[in-house]
Amino acid sequence: MAGVLSRDAPDIESILALNPRVQAHATLRSTAAKKLDKKHWKRNTDKNCFTCEKLENNFDDIKHTTLGERGALREAVRCLKCADAPCQKSCPTSLDIKSFITSIANKNYYGAAKLIFSDNPLGLTCGMVCPTSDLCVGGCNLHAAEEGPINIGGLQQFATEVCNR
Repeated sequence: MAGVLSRDAPDIESILALNPRVQAHATLRSTAAKKLDKKHWKRNTDKNCFTCEKLENNFDDIKHTTLGERGALREAVRCLKCADAPCQKSCPTSLDIKSFITSIANKNYYGAAKLIFSDNPLGLTCGMVCPTSDLCVGGCNLHAAEEGPINIGGLQQFATEVCNR
């Protein structure tokens, strides 16, 4: 009974034989084989590859929210300061949008930044990367207006950048 793993029936022996075994040695692979495998992981592995998809350094996919002082004032004055504030209801960080836009319209940029940072310590980051078109800007009542909805992300970015200067 040297090759028997247990005293159970032979069908149990075959099941026990399927258990994974710890390898006692390493498997050797050549460097060339590893490089071939890694080619599937990388983007543009071969600089001279003419069939490969070329990557460009144009940043067209980045949303342009940066506003100057005049643009921020123009946007802030356009705000209707709605009683129900649908923009505020659709903000996941519960930012007091109506108040900080009013502060910007009154040229109180520090007060606007203070309102933003009191509700959200990552106010600048959210102003830059938050998908506002799906959230607060999407809920803006001026969405159907000729000039379009208020650029809330741009106003948030403006206020927090002015405060950080």
